[in-house]
Amino acid sequence: MAMRTISSALAPVLAELELDQPLVVTLADLESVLARTGHTNPASAAKVAYELQRRGWLGTLRTQGSWEFYPAARAGAFGSGDRFVELRALRRRDPLWPGVLAMESAASVLGLAQRLPSAEVIALPRGVRAPDALGAWRTVRTTIPVVGTTTVSDLPTWNLEALLAGIASRPSNYRDLPGMAQWLPTITPDLPRLHQCLTGATNAARQRTAYLLSIAGLQEAARELVSARPRQTAWFGPRRPGGHYDHPSGVIDTLLAPYLTTTAAA
Repeated sequence: MAMRTISSALAPVLAELELDQPLVVTLADLESVLARTGHTNPASAAKVAYELQRRGWLGTLRTQGSWEFYPAARAGAFGSGDRFVELRALRRRDPLWPGVLAMESAASVLGLAQRLPSAEVIALPRGVRAPDALGAWRTVRTTIPVVGTTTVSDLPTWNLEALLAGIASRPSNYRDLPGMAQWLPTITPDLPRLHQCLTGATNAARQRTAYLLSIAGLQEAARELVSARPRQTAWFGPRRPGGHYDHPSGVIDTLLAPYLTTTAAA
């Protein structure tokens, strides 16, 4: 690879970027840098971005008006490998964008999943279209209260309680069943927060949450969740013969049960 170069005119701009070490740089960021370095024409930010990209200091992203910064310490025009870089760019451009990491992506950043998802998952409100920059991502429309959101590495994500409520709401939306069978018995959710995350949930979703709690060894919490509500048989997975029936929660599991140990599924 050819050595990266920088012109004397852009050296102060690069010096500012090296000082801040941003993963993502937007046009607004470059306008701010140009103002700090004495440039009187912030409209030239697009030209600066082009020149920095041409010389190997900025990398192309799908999010319009955003680039990945390649610092000098990387010794070449190499990306960071951050699998969330496009999401960071979207949030950098619009901090109020409502996307939140969900399902397997949330499990991975929370340190629960042992392997990365085959496709990242974002939760979006109904009516909000996923941007083209996240075209390879999977979108879920499960609504979770604000109390179910936390921040990990500057990214909004479902917390553990929201993850349980989200899975219970739409079990088929969680694709790593062997991984879920491994981490479920290890969790200790905050039960009051879990109840808040279930605000507005159906009785079936509450029953499925109780089933997940029983797998985690929290039988008393599971009983409490369903004791005061009428219930019917709830399915965890497609309706088909051969599922495992969990009597305390009234759940028939045709999805997760094959991956659970005999003890966990009993």
